[in-house]
Amino acid sequence: MERTKKHDWLIAQGYRTSTLPPVVTWYTKDRELKGRTDDYTLGLYRSKGFVLDRKFLDPQLWHELEYGVRRSVVTVAPPEHSGTTPKRLARAIRRAMGERDFWEGTPSELFALMGAGNWGMPKSPARLSTEVMKPQVTDALRLHGIGVARRRSNGKRLLQLSRSVDA
Repeated sequence: MERTKKHDWLIAQGYRTSTLPPVVTWYTKDRELKGRTDDYTLGLYRSKGFVLDRKFLDPQLWHELEYGVRRSVVTVAPPEHSGTTPKRLARAIRRAMGERDFWEGTPSELFALMGAGNWGMPKSPARLSTEVMKPQVTDALRLHGIGVARRRSNGKRLLQLSRSVDA
């Protein structure tokens, strides 16, 4: 890794090369001392891990100061359900319908009826409405003998779920 240039190293700690005093306080984890700021001393103390601002005694900040790059941080994303969400959603809708042959209501009502929001399920009624109309979900519902349609009534967006006669 390439070290940060002296100019940038100083600016990060609140100093400019033009206004750098001849003597400053140098800090390390276990001590502090007064020292010169000529090129030789800057290079020497810097190579020994000394800094001009105490906040850079933190190892993460020191690394960023010295090398100008952040250490890589691993962010673990929650696992995505691998392709079975349509089947899972279809089973949840089938359970919500119970023994009914027909159900009509808003996506919010279906969301509440399903107890949705579990892992692998839509997290909001709007998302549920979108997911239900995707071809893979309608196909999975068709396998359970359930048809889905959208319609509007009095300014409301409604979902219609119905069991087919041959199911």
